[in-house]
Amino acid sequence: MPSNDPTAPPLVFSHFGYYTDDYDRAVDFWTNAFGFGISDHGRFAKQQICFMTRRPFEHHQLVAISGRDPAHPTTVADLGFLAPSLAELKRIASLLSDEPDVSGVTAVDHGVSWTLHFRDPTGIPVTIDVDTGWFVPQPRAWPLDLDADDETIRSTTLDRCKGLDGFRARGAWRAEIETALAASGKLQRQATPSVGPAPAGAGPVFRNDFDTARSAPFPSVSMFRVGMEAIDLDALASFYVDELGYLVTGRGRRPAVGEVPAADIVYLTRDPGQIAQIVLAAGRPADVPSSINQVTFRVPSIPALRGVCDRMYAHPEVDDYRPVDHGNSFSLYCNDPEGNVIELSRESDWYTPAPSAWPLDLSLSDEEILRVSEERCHSVPGFMMRADWKALARAQLLDAGRLEAEDFSG
Repeated sequence: MPSNDPTAPPLVFSHFGYYTDDYDRAVDFWTNAFGFGISDHGRFAKQQICFMTRRPFEHHQLVAISGRDPAHPTTVADLGFLAPSLAELKRIASLLSDEPDVSGVTAVDHGVSWTLHFRDPTGIPVTIDVDTGWFVPQPRAWPLDLDADDETIRSTTLDRCKGLDGFRARGAWRAEIETALAASGKLQRQATPSVGPAPAGAGPVFRNDFDTARSAPFPSVSMFRVGMEAIDLDALASFYVDELGYLVTGRGRRPAVGEVPAADIVYLTRDPGQIAQIVLAAGRPADVPSSINQVTFRVPSIPALRGVCDRMYAHPEVDDYRPVDHGNSFSLYCNDPEGNVIELSRESDWYTPAPSAWPLDLSLSDEEILRVSEERCHSVPGFMMRADWKALARAQLLDAGRLEAEDFSG
């Protein structure tokens, strides 16, 4: 049932976490093959948890949590990355060929992107896109020959697309979507905040070994899309549209690609620079529990957090509400109508090692929430200002060749 409030809440996608049946293997792949830094790790309840990032203004982009029953398949439908060029996509394809536990590597021309599809060593579907500069309604899929030269690839894609209904330059599509998002109050750009210079004399903020010798640079990619399998695709899409303000930018039957089966899918975005920030794919059996631990959305203020929390509390199919002060952020966790955990989060001005969790009372005034949290955080070993953590993280990622590729999305 949609909310009675038609106003789209002010939020942007922040990060993604999932349960894995092989925690060590997952962490090893994302850190040693894809270059993620471990910003924190530990145990939460009885489970291991690892917070990873290549994006210094995000303490974590990707979270792996132990505990998925191997008898149940993953319900993660996509971890999507953006690469800057065909040359880099070809280089990544070569790197993946040297990863013995990566499977199903398949190059696909989607018209809007040239894409590598594969499964990571734990079976998670992963995609790496290069934008073509054109738009055709999605989903589309043709074979992609990465052995061809760039000009042949470009001309082949253009020939395939230019006769299709809806074909146009990506910039024209972007302008149309921006107008539609702005008119409905849903426009929320996935901006890249600046990070200041690192303070002198501070030690490392990452927990993994950045000194390990590597013969080739890590993939030059930016994490920009996530996907979930749905039990009732239309109903779940309606929740993200009606309650979280997303716009449907594509819907249809995606053909089988590599080891990923055919499925009906829905693309969702709030940023005209991205055709899809969230992908929903039909096919999750009703008796398979969600392996999505967190799909996290940032809000700009504590009042905005209260507003979106009230929206979730009022929804009859949302449950398991958990307001938490993490020190690093103020959050409400809850389950969407299919049991995927969503987190609504307001970042704080300070950093404490994760995982940390205290009760959050949103009935308090903004000033009291901040006072109580800051008093707690100052007593935690490792406390620092969040701006200092971000600056140190950027300097250390850059120095180690692990900084996420920047400023080419959209």
